Amino acid sequence: MNLEDYQEKLKLSTQNSSIGEHIYEMMELFNDLANTKILSYYKYEYEYNDFFHQFTLDENGSKIDNPKLITKHYKILLRNKKTVFGYFLINKRIKSNSILQKLLKKIIKYLEKEKLIQKKLFENDIPFNIYLIHDDDLEMFSQNLKEGLEGLFNTEVICDNSIEKYLDVFKSKETKHIIIFLLDEYKIIQEFEERIKTLNELIIVIGPNDHHISMYCGKLGIDSYIPINEFRAENIKSIILEKRNTLLNKNKFGNKIIALSGIAGGIGTTTIAMNMSDLISKNLPNKNLLYIDLSTTKAISNLFLEKNPLPAKSIIDLINSNEFNIENNLENGLIKVRENFYCITGIQKHTDKEFIEKDVFIEKLLEYISASSNYFNFIVIDVGVTDASNLKSTIYDIVNDLWLVTEMTLPHISQLKTFYSLMKRAGLKDKISFLVNRFDSQNAISVSDVTSILNMNSEDKIQFDSFKIPNDYKVLGKCWNYCELASQNSSDSLFIKKLNSILEDKNFYKQENKEANTKGFFSFLFKGDKKI
Repeated sequence: MNLEDYQEKLKLSTQNSSIGEHIYEMMELFNDLANTKILSYYKYEYEYNDFFHQFTLDENGSKIDNPKLITKHYKILLRNKKTVFGYFLINKRIKSNSILQKLLKKIIKYLEKEKLIQKKLFENDIPFNIYLIHDDDLEMFSQNLKEGLEGLFNTEVICDNSIEKYLDVFKSKETKHIIIFLLDEYKIIQEFEERIKTLNELIIVIGPNDHHISMYCGKLGIDSYIPINEFRAENIKSIILEKRNTLLNKNKFGNKIIALSGIAGGIGTTTIAMNMSDLISKNLPNKNLLYIDLSTTKAISNLFLEKNPLPAKSIIDLINSNEFNIENNLENGLIKVRENFYCITGIQKHTDKEFIEKDVFIEKLLEYISASSNYFNFIVIDVGVTDASNLKSTIYDIVNDLWLVTEMTLPHISQLKTFYSLMKRAGLKDKISFLVNRFDSQNAISVSDVTSILNMNSEDKIQFDSFKIPNDYKVLGKCWNYCELASQNSSDSLFIKKLNSILEDKNFYKQENKEANTKGFFSFLFKGDKKI
């Protein structure tokens, strides 16, 4: 958290305390004016779809620590047009008057303000967007459902008859998207069949009690089908609350475990691994990626991905939790960067190195990677500096690809030669590819000298020609100073352009080419598509 964020949080915290006191004082006043002996306030929590007791006032306006159950009671619901905030529980029926009505409106207004402040302060409001896609014939039913869902979730529901215009929004992965199809026949599902197959989102279908349509939806990867004659809005809420933290993975083809290892410290391995992971997750929004910082020195990934200089939990806590469960893991060291990008930050003390190199830890780590591979299409492991320790040798053995990061200076290439020879003797040569960082630095030697030292053939030489990353020190230096990823803040930099090019060459994705302006100095020689 930077200074500006801290100051904003402090300001919001002060506002939250102040408005909370105002609300309490107004409730005291309501209790006096209504002349009730007991007034209890219950706050609505959307997450649990239930009301929770906050406090109880007696006839003198004092708080009662252990209020007795009122046998005969009356409720006053606190809500505006769409949002429910809670209710009052009082001991008698009261006669309404203009003063009490105005006071209730004032209380509701302040509860709405409190909700907005707490949303910014705690960031704990609805963590997803809801899209209701319906057949044209079900317009009226969809509007009624929209109002019901807005009441249940205290959020806006987007209602439309097509998903096409929202596809770019779905790709952002900054939040979870819930898509609800409301249909009375195959048509709308068939129309968007190809889109639905690839959308890695929670999709719910409300349709006719038709076994064939239900089976068809199942084949498209839709696992929640509700017959319209059995439909209740609460059914949808239970499905969403149950699955909101579930990591969906409908596209399990082409999965890979990739390790990046630097031939020496300070060579840029972690910078490349973090930015590469971010680029893959952005360009493949329907695939999930897990980044694991397995460096045996004090980790820095927490500064960039978690924005936390002193994380309470690290990879040791997570792996020792002995289970792969997204919801529980998020409390034990797993960090959600985006909906499809998760990370596990590394050790925070040099003394922790001995723990992660123990056989017991390695065994648990392998079990965790195996379990998580069912949910993540890509697992990127930042191994840190290359060595032949049991931990790193095990990782080299299980991964699909091992990317060795080096510089083209003589000391680095000499170290690379020794390690590369070890990998060839271990039968891992086919897994290895090279990333040459800062290839244009002052002491760099030529590609022909490198391949000669490593005794490589012409095919291997291509890697050193194609996978060279320039020394973009100005951009990366600024990003390091502010603990930012260049992929997020300097997407046009030489470093990121080259990383994109490497990932395209390795067939991870193909970026959409923007139409370039081809008109130049000799454009007068062309007319349309024909040469003059």
